[in-house]
Amino acid sequence: GALEESLPRFDSLSVLSWDRGDCVTIPPPAMRSVLGAARRRGGVVVVDLPRRVDDAVAETLAQIDVGLLVVPAELRAVAAAGRVAGAVSPALRDLRAVVRTMPGSGLGDREVARLIGLPLAGELPPEPALADPVPRGGPPGSVARGPLARFCTAFLTQACAATGSVVPV
Repeated sequence: GALEESLPRFDSLSVLSWDRGDCVTIPPPAMRSVLGAARRRGGVVVVDLPRRVDDAVAETLAQIDVGLLVVPAELRAVAAAGRVAGAVSPALRDLRAVVRTMPGSGLGDREVARLIGLPLAGELPPEPALADPVPRGGPPGSVARGPLARFCTAFLTQACAATGSVVPV
């Protein structure tokens, strides 16, 4: 119960983010407990994972329904995403690409997904507010007409329709 109450939450969304340091080791049973607590609270659970697959990440991948690999539409990012997809795909049944489009990159969203070898979950146009070093008014995606909010709404609507669930509000 205490763990459930301590998880960060925005409306019906729980977000678990990974530490960016290389030294963090989380035992798989601890990861299982955190994910279980997030699921018991209900709603959508978003887990931000590192690019490496260790035991805790493998435990997480085994429990999630859909993985989204966010990839900037630039050649170096596509190459790196291909390596990540290759490492993650064996542990995750449903991995899809979300392509962050960039004006003038020359790479379209479908081309990026094809190069990585993943189905395209959607396109994420630039959202200037995300680059602002001082966040204003709420977490990313909280501006209803912003590109991130539009992508999330469309993706959740499609995902919930496929499972017969109700779209979280």
